[in-house]
Amino acid sequence: MKTIISINNTLLTTILFSLFQLISFAQTTIWSDNFNNGCASNCIASTWNGWTITNNSGGVSGGAPNDWFVSCAEEGIVPPGCGSSCIGDASLHIGADPGAGGDMGASFNETGAANATYKRATSPTINTTGYSTITLAFDFIAFGSAGCADDRLQLQLSTDNGATWPVGYQYCLTSVCCGACNGYSQGQWTTYTLALPAAFNNNPNVRIGYHWRNNGNGSGTDPSAAIDDIRLTVVTALSVDLLNFTAEKTEKSSPTITWKVENERNFARYELERSTDATSFTKIYEINGNCTGDAPCSYVYKDVNQTKTVYYRLKMVDTDGEFKYSSIISLDEISSNSSDFNLVSTLVFEDELQIKLNSKKKTSANFVLYNIAGKAVYTEKSVAIKNGFNQKNIDLNKLSNGVYILKIYIEGDEHVISAKVMKS
Repeated sequence: MKTIISINNTLLTTILFSLFQLISFAQTTIWSDNFNNGCASNCIASTWNGWTITNNSGGVSGGAPNDWFVSCAEEGIVPPGCGSSCIGDASLHIGADPGAGGDMGASFNETGAANATYKRATSPTINTTGYSTITLAFDFIAFGSAGCADDRLQLQLSTDNGATWPVGYQYCLTSVCCGACNGYSQGQWTTYTLALPAAFNNNPNVRIGYHWRNNGNGSGTDPSAAIDDIRLTVVTALSVDLLNFTAEKTEKSSPTITWKVENERNFARYELERSTDATSFTKIYEINGNCTGDAPCSYVYKDVNQTKTVYYRLKMVDTDGEFKYSSIISLDEISSNSSDFNLVSTLVFEDELQIKLNSKKKTSANFVLYNIAGKAVYTEKSVAIKNGFNQKNIDLNKLSNGVYILKIYIEGDEHVISAKVMKS
């Protein structure tokens, strides 16, 4: 990673982010299920897409057990997020038997022994022949009991088409709560990721199971359990090598975005996307790959004039539809105001936030990162600021992916520097 910043008086800021000789990789999906069956409620899971339900699995169910449904009675929410009424994104979830209240989303009956439930929802057979180093990921909500002992949701995996479900391939699922974790608050939608053991490589008989247990003791300790957007992926080399990705702007010119590549192989196109918040991106330009021969090639696009901080990312698409995003680069507003401090750029690269700041005087500053709830998750006080160019790096390894707000409080100055930071 090399960063070059060139400043010609205070009116020119050039930001060059060079990602030298990075071979791009894409996540190829080999199997997925989003459960979008169009059902509002009361659709038993065994009616959907080859899924089956096994009763009395790991215990004996009572006379009025709960059941597995596929419907938007429990809406699938992009993590992190909390439950929502039906707006069209169905999920797989455990709920009350239709004869005892019906599908109320991820909410189950636990009045006594009659509601004891030991049921597994099992996927159709998945063929992974020809694939290795497979990753399983899905979104889920669950607030299970301690030690996976009472009311709980468990991921179970089989390598022999469901004939056995070895203990070594069983994983308890617990997410944080939407509110106090008091046994009644719903779980927060969370992404679960698991690198599958080698036994799942090149295997034509893989099955995924979600096992629900509540023991019928009259005390419900997990009021929510749901799954959505299951995907099995493998990493494949994207058929292009991105060498650098650049954004430049002067006070009198529009942003110029340039990227340099080599080794386009079965490559389709580039899609340049822009954002004002580093979260929601819109495609602004598309060009087919036309790099022939062995020499590197450069692509250039001049954007419309921007008067605020903007973010860019590059989507690289293969001929088979697989794609990879570049890192996000930012281009900050160039201002002619009289502030002694100018935030040149922020960039997240390999779980590190790189902050570049120009100062007209020697001082110190406090650096604070806030999450979207306004809670300070990182604070470093009395950081020395020298006259001229400054760079401050912050390790984000312990922070989860998402949007953060960076604030720089300059000693003796009322001006607070703010910037939105996206870790992905």
